[in-house]
Amino acid sequence: MGILYTLLILLYLAIAAGLVWVVLLQEPKQGGGDILGGGATDLFAARGVTGGLYRVTIWLGAAFLVLSVIINKIPR
Repeated sequence: MGILYTLLILLYLAIAAGLVWVVLLQEPKQGGGDILGGGATDLFAARGVTGGLYRVTIWLGAAFLVLSVIINKIPR
């Protein structure tokens, strides 16, 4: 069980690093209104490379969340 736990932790760290990398690759949106909800219509309208990065971010975030729960449920 120790090797499985170690492998899951290593996968978890790789997903976390990938998530940080993909978020940093994304172009920041212009305008201060986005913070207060001014650009809510643009949230799901991502296109091109930005849309691909958005999708990768969603998948890595979901994998990060699921792996967090799995690691928490495994007895050490």
